[in-house]
Amino acid sequence: MKKDMTIVSKDIDAYYESWFRINQAYSIWAQQRGTTDNMMFALYEIHSAKEGCTQQQLCRKLFLPKQTVSFLLSKLEKQGYIGRSENPRDRRNKLVSFTAEGRKYTQKLLGELGRAEARAFLSMTAEERRSVAKGLHSFAEAISKSFLGDRKEP
Repeated sequence: MKKDMTIVSKDIDAYYESWFRINQAYSIWAQQRGTTDNMMFALYEIHSAKEGCTQQQLCRKLFLPKQTVSFLLSKLEKQGYIGRSENPRDRRNKLVSFTAEGRKYTQKLLGELGRAEARAFLSMTAEERRSVAKGLHSFAEAISKSFLGDRKEP
């Protein structure tokens, strides 16, 4: 096992370096637009949920604590970007959905984000893009299995 660790330690270091750089890029990009990466990803997930989503779904998808998501949603609500309504399927969890102003703001922000991401991907060859997607998928599967064993993801 020790020999195996020595063999992969440089790969793990390179992975961390890349992961930190990617996270930093998203964080700086969001800050330049007056928001945070957590807020941006919350907006992305609300936008992806066509019929609204719950705070609990956001916590699970973004892997953020309930308090953090509650803070983000309260801020979005104060800005007039979201509303919360009764969930007909589960009255304990309110549905989060965009106001017209929130939809307009989110479409602009996510449109800009999508164009920036597309520029990044288009600066790579098709083979590199497929390799990144396939490699990240493989790593996600492997790390989940290594950390969680046969348990299903939360």
